[in-house]
Amino acid sequence: MVSWKRIGIVLAAVLASLALTGAGQVSPVTSGPENQAAAHAVAVATGRADGTGADLVPPDFAEVMGYTPELVLDGVGVRVIDPAGNCSSPAGSAGYDFDRACRFHDYGYDLLRYAADRGGELGPWARMAIDDQFGVDLRAHCADPGGSPGCRAAAWAGEHAVRINSWRQGYGVPGVENPLPYVAAGVLLLTVCVGPRLAGRLHRACVTVATRSGCRAAGTAK
Repeated sequence: MVSWKRIGIVLAAVLASLALTGAGQVSPVTSGPENQAAAHAVAVATGRADGTGADLVPPDFAEVMGYTPELVLDGVGVRVIDPAGNCSSPAGSAGYDFDRACRFHDYGYDLLRYAADRGGELGPWARMAIDDQFGVDLRAHCADPGGSPGCRAAAWAGEHAVRINSWRQGYGVPGVENPLPYVAAGVLLLTVCVGPRLAGRLHRACVTVATRSGCRAAGTAK
């Protein structure tokens, strides 16, 4: 039988642990105006603004980020990608050749990092737009002739994985997170979820030991 009370306690513990430890929260790198070159590149790359191939890459991007993005043609026009990018999920491209969509997504996130490095972090709209376009690209890829239910399922999983991660990070700049808040959150969750049960077992064990000791003492007294 489902214990809704127990489920409520666990959910409350999860929320409390995230709030108390700050796990999954990304603080803004800057609070100034957005970097216009990066903002325009994101808008053009995701179809939110008109532009040419030259608008897809800020002039000093290669100097700042250490690589030159590659322009490629696909079914909808020009796409700009990180040539060394890949699908970073444990399943990779899941055998469905999602590499181009993943490389576009990698470049999009590098635009966010570039903007922050140049002192003009982009707002949440930019990461949302990049994730949206990633989902569009995955679904379009699976809609091509030969697209299978497995391809569509993998695309759905990949799209929602990045959306959840972006939401978890507050749509901030992607980056390496401090693991300590997650360790603290895990300890809090274990304390709440396992602690009461463990304490109950210890209490019962102590009562059993005390009872047996009392019985032996009574038997000796006789």
